[in-house]
Amino acid sequence: MTTKITNRKTRTTVTKVASGALLCALLASCVAVEEESSDESFSGLKISIADYRFGVQDVGSSTPQTIEIRNVGVDTFPINSVGVSGENSQDFVTQSVEGVTLEPGDRLTLGVAFEPVGEGQRTGSLDIDYSVIQGIGSNAVESLFYNARDLEDGGDNVAAAQEYRRYLNGGSTTDNKARAMIKMSLLEEADVYGIGKDFNLYKSALNLRDDGDIAGAIEALNKLIAEQPDSYLVDDAKYMLGYIQLVDLSNYTASLETMKTLVEQHPDSSYYDTALYSQGLAEYELGNVERAEEIFFSLRDRHTGVQLDLFELRWPKDNYVSRLWFDKADEQLASIDDTES
Repeated sequence: MTTKITNRKTRTTVTKVASGALLCALLASCVAVEEESSDESFSGLKISIADYRFGVQDVGSSTPQTIEIRNVGVDTFPINSVGVSGENSQDFVTQSVEGVTLEPGDRLTLGVAFEPVGEGQRTGSLDIDYSVIQGIGSNAVESLFYNARDLEDGGDNVAAAQEYRRYLNGGSTTDNKARAMIKMSLLEEADVYGIGKDFNLYKSALNLRDDGDIAGAIEALNKLIAEQPDSYLVDDAKYMLGYIQLVDLSNYTASLETMKTLVEQHPDSSYYDTALYSQGLAEYELGNVERAEEIFFSLRDRHTGVQLDLFELRWPKDNYVSRLWFDKADEQLASIDDTES
């Protein structure tokens, strides 16, 4: 599919400036794409910006813009190439893309810069050439995730939770697996506690983060924590806030403080072990290696069932959760030893 761009005449009294507009176009190399949907979604791919205007910039300047391409379908999309076409294609510079494949739920953040070499209105078309590998194996169950999301959007939380469970039982290995686990837990709890402002704020935060609006997600989480201090979702909100700070923002200091607060104020939370583990990761990223080791040792000890100090041997308690966290802590300690030795 090709996209036509119509130039519009502009008037300006300033010399040596240019106005830039970039229209995104997805080109299918293995399947025919006939029409674009209203939400800029093409055969499972969704673009965050379909028509972007850089405004008036000086000739010779560089104005960057970030565009996100997201796989919201059940198929796999290898990205073959990204480039700019059109009469003024030389005025736009794109980030190089090599060997990128978008599995269901994956995102690609693409940098594009407007670098005008001439005056007047400059336009171009961002062409993204991709292939399609139809969902097979574990990818085939991705349709269950989107069915669950549709049920959730329609207000049928019970059916949505059941569909998320079916999806997880199907053996998904994509990024949507973590999203489904969180949503299933949230919807099952809502069936017990009911739906109130706290539920809506937390669900909004999850959806905003999925859509790439990190600032909006943080605002919703902080609002829940501040306005609903007795909510059953407060520990969920604090963990998600700390996770965003750790993973999305690489703000290790903020994440460390948030996770500490969670552990101290909610010792019975199901997030206790996860928060402790996250503290260890944050401390290590901050260069506090000894403190990170202490935390991972503490996490491992929490889940140790048998140990022989003489031989420095230990085994986890005989349950899934303990085996999981025992192994994860052990792996981090081994990694630190390898890195520091």
